[in-house]
Amino acid sequence: MPQKEINFIPHTPAVLKQIFSQRGISPNKRFGQNFLIDQNTLLSIPDIAELTDYDVVLEIGTGTGGLTRLLADRSRHVFTVEVDKKLFEMASDILKLYKNVTIINADILKTKHELNPDIPSKMLNWLKEHDQSHIKVVSNLPYNISTPVIVNLLEGNLPIELMVLMLQKEITERMTAIPGTREYGILSIITQIFSEVEVIKTLPPEVFWPRPDVYSAIVKLVVDKEKYGGKITDYPFFRKILYAIFTSRRKTLLNSLEQLKFPEVSREHIKRVIKHLQFDERIRGEVLSLDQLISLAETIRACSN
Repeated sequence: MPQKEINFIPHTPAVLKQIFSQRGISPNKRFGQNFLIDQNTLLSIPDIAELTDYDVVLEIGTGTGGLTRLLADRSRHVFTVEVDKKLFEMASDILKLYKNVTIINADILKTKHELNPDIPSKMLNWLKEHDQSHIKVVSNLPYNISTPVIVNLLEGNLPIELMVLMLQKEITERMTAIPGTREYGILSIITQIFSEVEVIKTLPPEVFWPRPDVYSAIVKLVVDKEKYGGKITDYPFFRKILYAIFTSRRKTLLNSLEQLKFPEVSREHIKRVIKHLQFDERIRGEVLSLDQLISLAETIRACSN
């Protein structure tokens, strides 16, 4: 393989097309492949992530390895995951000079809603062996898997300190949404339970190749998994309440919660809780704030014990 391909960071459609043509690769819509071609944006990402040589990074979607190299230059180690076999082979060649990069050919998701457990396990073992206490997630995350990946990372057992993600702008609007808006839902609440979220920059379609049909954005999440730890005593129960409300968001709170089908949670029981919390019985759950949703779940749980 030519040395110049190893050393050069591809960042224009012409260069990408040439390299892809040489290797018989075409961007795969099924994998949500849109490659960042704006060099200034690419160079800014390690700074946004505040990377130091102590950090361990998880990147999802290695792509051409352009971002991976910048991350490796600024961190102790990078674990980068690429599902596409041909891109994995290309990135492996391009990244072979980097001894602090582990590239994994795998799907980050085991199922539509569940992370591939091998990847967190591999990282946790490495952290233990190298006496590391945290990781940062930095990724141009494929849009078609972004929501389940974000939810699983926030709810999972990886010691994530910070996440810097390039996402479809619509997803970042859902992450930062407030109660009563169309965008407010499960992703908003889980994101805000476990992190402080900030949209850093909006990206137009032309900074990617191929161009997506939507605007994108860079979002920064400062993760604090204990942010609401003292308020939510049973997170799995809270999660069931959350999903009951937002999978039938047009129903009243009372009718949504009736779907829980817990023997100890009758319609009359839910009515008493709603009255105790001084909510209107006709209220919809989608207008409740995060603190109100927590109070609701904790009161239902307490009254049913």
